[in-house]
Amino acid sequence: MNDLRFDWYPSLSSPQLEERLGVLLEELLRNYKSGQGVPSRDTYEESYRTIGTNLLSALYAAHHAKEAVSVPKRSGSYKKNTLRKVNHSYRYTREVYGKLESLGWLKVSQVAKDGSYTRIIAAGDLARAFDEWGLIWMLPELLPEKDCVLLRDVKRDKESKPIRTGKTKKTTKIDLEVPESELTDQHRTNLSYINDKLRQHCISLALSNEHLLQLQKEMATKKNDGADDTYRSLHFQRVQLTRIFSRGSMELGGRFYRGWWQSLPSTHRPHIRIDGKKTVEVDYSGISLRIIYALAGQAFDANADPYDIGLPQWKGPSDSRRKSVKKIINALINDEDDVYSIPKKNLKLLKVTDDEFRSLLAKKHPLIQKELSSGIGLKTQYIDSQLAQAVMLDFWKEDIVVLPVHDSFIVPAGFQMALEASMKHHFNLLTGSDISVETEIIKLDEHFGLSKDELLELEAEADESLGVVSGIESWDGLVNEQKKITTKYVTSWQKWNISS
Repeated sequence: MNDLRFDWYPSLSSPQLEERLGVLLEELLRNYKSGQGVPSRDTYEESYRTIGTNLLSALYAAHHAKEAVSVPKRSGSYKKNTLRKVNHSYRYTREVYGKLESLGWLKVSQVAKDGSYTRIIAAGDLARAFDEWGLIWMLPELLPEKDCVLLRDVKRDKESKPIRTGKTKKTTKIDLEVPESELTDQHRTNLSYINDKLRQHCISLALSNEHLLQLQKEMATKKNDGADDTYRSLHFQRVQLTRIFSRGSMELGGRFYRGWWQSLPSTHRPHIRIDGKKTVEVDYSGISLRIIYALAGQAFDANADPYDIGLPQWKGPSDSRRKSVKKIINALINDEDDVYSIPKKNLKLLKVTDDEFRSLLAKKHPLIQKELSSGIGLKTQYIDSQLAQAVMLDFWKEDIVVLPVHDSFIVPAGFQMALEASMKHHFNLLTGSDISVETEIIKLDEHFGLSKDELLELEAEADESLGVVSGIESWDGLVNEQKKITTKYVTSWQKWNISS
């Protein structure tokens, strides 16, 4: 199931939602009577408003993502300022939930077998209103500073070794209290600043309604790759980031998560638009490997391809096998418990055995071979997260939108050269080494699903007549553009931006 707990959705602000919230609050407070020991009307209204906004926002976002919202049913799931718990009053949440139900604004789509939670969707007049509004941009509430930084570990046995279960030998993640320090405060302050900027911009996709639906279906059926806090749904409102540290250490991991674009398959990221403008994505080339070399004080040619491990007829960055090689190497350097087996489908593609791949890697990168099973991967992630923070602060101080995707960044197309320069500068500043970067291409709706190589081949075959259209075709294109869900989303942001 793809549904999220209702409090994991951002609370949204818009005239439309505010009108619905007003009706809800009026119904909730209709029979209020003051008395000794009874909380004031203002106390009730404040709590109802907070929870009501959260639930209405969740139902709205889920309605357009074609999914349900999860609501815990047990009181033990609710406790303020407690890790993993719903940060709302159980009593007030049940009252708001009950009133939404009595208004006919929600209906239950499923109840968990153990009764621990209920899945709900918008219904009746509320669902009709959501359809009438369409998918429009709404301002998300700023994520509290305390929630900007998380610390995690995995469940461990008495010897402090990770507990792994099942055929996949998966671990179970747990949240820990974040240790307070000046550095933690700085992490929170920096990210709160970035989030406040991000939430005021419009991050969308330039896709037809048909392709948008196709993408939603693709993501819904996509297997989880085990990454932290990635989602298999499109929630354009989820633009704020959370920095997550790993293995109980504030010097391991630390990457930025929870931006909706990070879950988007890389093939489709060139369709991302920032405030309606085309974008480019610039990627560090082999950043984890280069950081390991830098930590060891060894030089690595900035222009060399770190993923060229000696496979026959290697074609460099355009080689179709490169993505698999990169994925395997990254998995190996993060395999501190030595439990990773290279997937058979990757070995088949590369035409090597597991032992042959490891032998090629050891020959090409003997330094990397020594670091396998050492946990070096999370150390490199901490350094690349520091790089990401520095690059983002560079751009946001100039009021330029930049979106992190771990070891790459997305910016409006006109800022490509500035981004490349910033990425190289901060890598050299932090590691003392040089690095090369790679830039992705821009895609239009008609390029949906095409790989980079396929698109380049298509462009090479194009003749001079491409791009010349008749007046009728131009008018039809304009009409179709106005019907796009994503066009309406961007237009609603533009109206907000002008009035704010």
